[in-house]
Amino acid sequence: MVTSAFGNSKRDRILSLIALFRLSKALLLTLAGFGVLHLLRPDVAARFVEWMQAYPFAMRYHPEHALDSPKRLELLAAAAFAYAALFATEGVGLWLQKRWAEYLTVIATTSFIPFEIWEIARRVTAVRVVLVLANIAIVIYLIGVLTGKHRLRGIAR
Repeated sequence: MVTSAFGNSKRDRILSLIALFRLSKALLLTLAGFGVLHLLRPDVAARFVEWMQAYPFAMRYHPEHALDSPKRLELLAAAAFAYAALFATEGVGLWLQKRWAEYLTVIATTSFIPFEIWEIARRVTAVRVVLVLANIAIVIYLIGVLTGKHRLRGIAR
C-alpha cells in the first residue's frame, strides 16, 4: 500500500488531495470575500472600474453594476464567506478522515453540479469543464468509499 500524509493507504492519499482542493477553494473564496468588502470604499471601487475598463473583455460583464449598491457587495461578500466556510469544513473533516465530512462533501458537491452544468451550457470554458469533471469524480470516488465502508461494516456485524 501507498502511504499518505495522514494514513497508510492510497484511499487516504486521495482523501488528502480532495481535502487540500477544498481548503484551497476556501482560501480563495475568503480572499475574494475580503476583496469584495474592500470595494465598499468609494476610492477603491472607482479604481476597480477604471482597471476593468482597461480590459475590454472584462467590461462585457459590467462590473459597475455590481458596484452600484453597497448592499449587493455585502451580499456577494457574505456568499463568498459562506461558501468558504462550507469548503473549509469539508476540507478539515476530510483531512481528519471523518465520515460526516465524506457525506457532507457528496451532498454539497452533488447539489452544485446542476448549476455548474448550466453555466457550461451558457458558456463553455476549459476551467468550467475541468472543475465540473473534478467535482463529478470526487462525488463518484466518495460514494465508492462510503458504500465500501458500509459493506465492511455489514461483514463485521
